[in-house]
Amino acid sequence: MFDSKKLVKVVSVAVASMSLLGVSSVAQAASFNAPKLGVSEVAPTNPSIKKGDKIFVTVKDTKNQKVSVLNANGKKTNKKVSMGSTFTAKAVKKTNGKKIVKINKSQWLNVKDVVKD
Repeated sequence: MFDSKKLVKVVSVAVASMSLLGVSSVAQAASFNAPKLGVSEVAPTNPSIKKGDKIFVTVKDTKNQKVSVLNANGKKTNKKVSMGSTFTAKAVKKTNGKKIVKINKSQWLNVKDVVKD
């Protein structure tokens, strides 16, 4: 019986020392200083589109690969343009809080759906 108490004491001391070693390694990992990163350069993501610029239709939704065509007032029509189409901007204007680009005599696209080619 005396030997089992001694064995329990040795095992408990071993477990306690192992747990303290684990805590000290976590404390060391938490105090690690990350290296300094350089300053990133900001590139213009949406340069302004002007009359005569080549534009390219992009789609943010990968399931629906088409973009709605708008009328001159910025309202959706029943026509669609597929992703990857290229056009020459005939005019650019802002209407009803949307900036739109004219692609032919009566069809307009939202600026959010196109990028400069």
